[in-house]
Amino acid sequence: MSVFFNQYGILVTDQVFVADQARYDVRQLRDAVCSTGNLHPGVRACTLIGVGNLVVVGTAVATTRSAAVVLVAVAALLITWAVGLFYARRWPRQHLLLADYRGRRVTLLRTRDHDLFGRVSRALRRAMEISLHESPF
Repeated sequence: MSVFFNQYGILVTDQVFVADQARYDVRQLRDAVCSTGNLHPGVRACTLIGVGNLVVVGTAVATTRSAAVVLVAVAALLITWAVGLFYARRWPRQHLLLADYRGRRVTLLRTRDHDLFGRVSRALRRAMEISLHESPF
């Protein structure tokens, strides 16, 4: 048995894939694909609020033509988008590793750690390639 990955409670060998207390036979996994999840809700909220601020504050700046209003408008936009950027960097999109197992689509791994996801997905790819080329005898 060849071990391709064994860290953080995830085990990938040429026979099994184990993660999140779920165990899958590698020979029965088909069509493994990588996917990304949705943005953090805070990122979407900050984007919408920033666009709303842009419209409201832009209208106020255009009608008053005051330097103070311009400064407040720029500060409001910068704060809103800075918070959105903080959310996007602190809670990036989830990476999903999906596959068909015994005729149904399962999520093998869900993580926000890009490096971990890359190592596990490569290990699974190698395990699936080896299991395809092995003789059943």
